[in-house]
Amino acid sequence: MKLDKESLKGKLVFLGTAGARYVAFGFERQAGGLYFGFPSVNIHVDPGPGAFVHSHKKGIEPYWTDVVILSHRHLDHCADVNHILEAMTLGGKKKKGLLLCPSDCIDSDPVVLEYTRKNIDRVEVVEEGREEPLSEELTVSFPLRHVHGVETYGVAFKWREKVYSYVSDTKFFDGILSAYKDSSLLILNTTLLKPNSRIDHLSAEDAKVIVGELKPELAVLTHFGRTMLSAKPWEVALSISRETGVKVIAAYDNMILDLETLSVVRQR
Repeated sequence: MKLDKESLKGKLVFLGTAGARYVAFGFERQAGGLYFGFPSVNIHVDPGPGAFVHSHKKGIEPYWTDVVILSHRHLDHCADVNHILEAMTLGGKKKKGLLLCPSDCIDSDPVVLEYTRKNIDRVEVVEEGREEPLSEELTVSFPLRHVHGVETYGVAFKWREKVYSYVSDTKFFDGILSAYKDSSLLILNTTLLKPNSRIDHLSAEDAKVIVGELKPELAVLTHFGRTMLSAKPWEVALSISRETGVKVIAAYDNMILDLETLSVVRQR
């Protein structure tokens, strides 16, 4: 199912569900990030490797994009950010848009080139607790700094009395439970099947604790590493759903979610 600008409204497109370097850079799953088509603002979150191509294939023209958000500087989350910024401004011919990112994405050894930054209207540095109004009915916030080796933040959108939260890469810690407690939609980057103290990523066991505690209307697992892929993410999600009583699904590449009904749009 290809999208056009009208059918994108009120939708969330999973342009990739790859987590960790082996799956993302081994082309086992796409890593194009999340694309939120709110009615008045189009937002590309974490445009990783292939985001530019995957957007086009799904019918999403990058120049529709108004806001780009990076949760952190790791390449599976930002490898295509310069392509997207260049395309959304038509190579700088139409200066527009907002980039929200941690400071280390644009400071020393930047992942976002100064050249592409000059072509957009604003670059704003993300900090814990920051809120940014994006339209009259839409606000984005960054509730919590995560634990992930580099400066990393989760993202929450408040739209029409619902909160849509993206829990980006992190190890589990108690702050997650308070930061995302009001989420209607909870997107969890669930890279590991079992916890690993040496790896700062959530596991399926962590996801079960978070979902069971927060009880969102819908939880979506994504950003899978090899152990999750081997375990069949849809079966893991079903198990968590049965144990918590919460609807939990595993995202797949190019999945479309209706943001109002929180249901998957069946693709033709």
